[in-house]
Amino acid sequence: MRLEVVQGKKGPKDKVVLITANREPLKVEHLLWILQQWFESEEACYPQSQGYEGKAMLFKAIFDIYNGQKLETVLKRYFLKPSRDGYILNVNSKGGENSHV
Repeated sequence: MRLEVVQGKKGPKDKVVLITANREPLKVEHLLWILQQWFESEEACYPQSQGYEGKAMLFKAIFDIYNGQKLETVLKRYFLKPSRDGYILNVNSKGGENSHV
């Protein structure tokens, strides 16, 4: 799996994490690294010192998911759009057919 940080579109300090994988599992340490990049980017683009929620809004959304809120509910609450391509879940543990949600 390759994780790469590239320039985002929101401003000079915006970062986007690109993930390239060949059927490699995402590990907790990868997720934590991604979250660190994302939190830093959100705070740079929407600083709390200027009255924005910054990284706190991302944390709240993650916490809502942790607490069992449905993804659709959390997306609406934070004015986010669902993925236009859906979310792909592997429904066969042996790598068989995929299902779009």
